[in-house]
Amino acid sequence: MDHKLIFPTYEEMHDKAVKLAHLLKEKNVNFDKMVVVSRGGFVPASVVAYTLGIQDVDIVSIQSYIHREVDKAIVHRAPKTDEVVLVIDDIVDQGGTARALAEYMPNMHLAVIYAKPRGLPLAGTYVEEITQETWPVFPWDEEDKKNH
Repeated sequence: MDHKLIFPTYEEMHDKAVKLAHLLKEKNVNFDKMVVVSRGGFVPASVVAYTLGIQDVDIVSIQSYIHREVDKAIVHRAPKTDEVVLVIDDIVDQGGTARALAEYMPNMHLAVIYAKPRGLPLAGTYVEEITQETWPVFPWDEEDKKNH
């Protein structure tokens, strides 16, 4: 698949993460905890946690991509809970990660920076909708940046 690449800066990602936090605050939901999707969710989740004053943060480890191509989601680590969980990731693409995590956390609220059309229905909160063909090359992804 051909991708349209975008290159958000750290500053842009920080601003989008702050916006995500404010959108979440407006929803007025009392989340029992926050869960970060490794590795893509680490940077935005840190900003969201600080902005919202969230201290209880857990990590899920799930693999959904191989070199930008969507693959079957493999959950390596995830809490199994019925709590109301805020799940932070950088992007929802086709929704494989979200569907896999919903089996572990059925009351999760997925919040992402970028949402693509196929994954959009699974995002409870998002900052920006992008096309299905668009691929953000994140400033912290050194391997992806090296290829461009």
